Amino acid sequence: MAKGKSNKHLENFRASKLKPSETIHGHLDGWIGDMMGKGDKKQHNGQFVLTDERACFYRKGILGEVFETMPLSKITSVESLSRMGYRVLRLHTSNDELAFKTFEEKDYFDETYNKLEEIRNQPASNSTASSVTEDIPDQIKKLADLKDAGILTDNEFEAKKAELLSRM
Repeated sequence: MAKGKSNKHLENFRASKLKPSETIHGHLDGWIGDMMGKGDKKQHNGQFVLTDERACFYRKGILGEVFETMPLSKITSVESLSRMGYRVLRLHTSNDELAFKTFEEKDYFDETYNKLEEIRNQPASNSTASSVTEDIPDQIKKLADLKDAGILTDNEFEAKKAELLSRM
């Protein structure tokens, strides 16, 4: 995980929003919305959290919780702006945008931005392929049960079994 001070928003995110399969790769203290904004433009101070699956903004306070998330696979573009200590990380999807603002140090901001781009540009993981391979024996067992129940013929079972085995 990238350096940075832990705070109540990050600890609350870890406790209530982090999926068991996720790892936090970076986080930034800052805000979304506009100062003096109203409605969905209202400013919310909180935490930008980058995991290996998604980019999130999280804030939990006495009066409620703000949680916005974007799966990394859905992000179409990322912009960053750095000017005189003020930084903006803007994420775009086909139908949404998240603009996160911060005063974090440039090195730390850049480290989080670079990690976001690195994870986003990785080829799809092999975990999906391996889980499909592991599911094939289970599928064959289910087909055998269907054959034993008389729902599938021997020829249908053998054809489907051969097809599944060719995927392994």
